[in-house]
Amino acid sequence: MTATLCTAGQIAYPELALGRLIPSEAALAAFARTVKNIALFVAAPFIGLVYAMLLPLVGLGMLAVIGGKALVKEPAAYEALIAARKIALFAAAPFIGLVYVMLLPFFGIAMIAKIGYQAHRAPKHAA
Repeated sequence: MTATLCTAGQIAYPELALGRLIPSEAALAAFARTVKNIALFVAAPFIGLVYAMLLPLVGLGMLAVIGGKALVKEPAAYEALIAARKIALFAAAPFIGLVYVMLLPFFGIAMIAKIGYQAHRAPKHAA
């Protein structure tokens, strides 16, 4: 049995120019710039709202920093601040200890898992 290939009369398909379908880098950069500008335009009112809401807090924080620097320059006020810090730490100590006791098992499990993973990833030595 023999097979012959007959090519006479076949239809010639046009060559596809895929280069025209793929956008150039300049077109992609322009598109990305346009999308960024639209996103900023949409987000601008919300960014302004955040600034307006946080401005009083930033002002109070700056007032506290400036006042604190002036207060620390006075020796008696400095001693009072040290005493207040010691009292605050003494009052917070039981709660800090409770947090440590509650989180210690989770940190222990994480450490055991890390050590087990490192042992698993370690190169195996032939015995």
